[in-house]
Amino acid sequence: MKKLGVLLVGILVVGLVAGCIGGKSTSTTSTTAQTSTTQPQTITSSTTSSITNIPTTTTSSLSETITQTKTQIKPKVYSREELLKNLRKIKQFTYLENVSVTLDVKIKQENLTFNAGEVSITSKKVGYVDMINKEADINTTTTTFPGGVTTFTREIIKDGEVYLYSSGVWKKLTNESFILPPEAVLNLTWEYNAVSFVEKYLQKEPFNKTIENGTQIFYYNVTTEDLTQLARFFIGFKDTNVTFNVSKGILEVKFRDGQLIGGRIAYNMEIKILTKDPQGRTVEVIETGREYEEFVVKDINVKKSVRKPVSYRA
Repeated sequence: MKKLGVLLVGILVVGLVAGCIGGKSTSTTSTTAQTSTTQPQTITSSTTSSITNIPTTTTSSLSETITQTKTQIKPKVYSREELLKNLRKIKQFTYLENVSVTLDVKIKQENLTFNAGEVSITSKKVGYVDMINKEADINTTTTTFPGGVTTFTREIIKDGEVYLYSSGVWKKLTNESFILPPEAVLNLTWEYNAVSFVEKYLQKEPFNKTIENGTQIFYYNVTTEDLTQLARFFIGFKDTNVTFNVSKGILEVKFRDGQLIGGRIAYNMEIKILTKDPQGRTVEVIETGREYEEFVVKDINVKKSVRKPVSYRA
């Protein structure tokens, strides 16, 4: 169980570095208005003198006017090629992301298997990514249950270096100081940020698409290769005693007025850890669950400043 605790802490730390939602009208008519003429009409009232009405229009012309108005305000449906063109114009963006993971834990020892309970992890991210200058600033608040322990981390990428703030201390990530090499963190950040990931899949034909309230929505099956990279970003362990499998990944992407506004991704995850109990006997910890991520993209092409921490540990 101590090893399990270490794994969960590792999961939390690595997950923080990932950078891996008409009125009703009435009218009054008189018997003299039944003709289709547009000439002025004179109406005589029993209490007033004759008055001249403005020219009237026919019912058919009014219907045509309403139809034309409805046609004019109908939202445009963009092709994937048009959406890709707009997507590739994004140089900087800010994103909000909510992540939820629930893992059922089982422990196997020799011929015995028993349930060790459930672990839930939720995180909220606010991140800024500059894909031209290769800069990023990501703030993450993570809470684990049971226990309700909350942690805050901040990741900064600047000049090809990765800095991580955790437990009140800034650290510059190196091959020796972190479970993932900085190069791997950088590659995953630029390839699997929200915009780059969506662009990769938008080039393919979705297995389903729909329009809801003017929002175009596309659905894709996520490849095993991409799921493995996402899970690697989440788990991060180089330990050969830790293995994982991922499956059933679904990506949902949303566009409004031709611009990316957000999306969701979900996939199944199974993590296996081989460890030893105090008596030296082999113990296998199996964690299974599903990860859900929902993200919103905003402040597109709004340039923001990214600065290195003033002081840090190597």
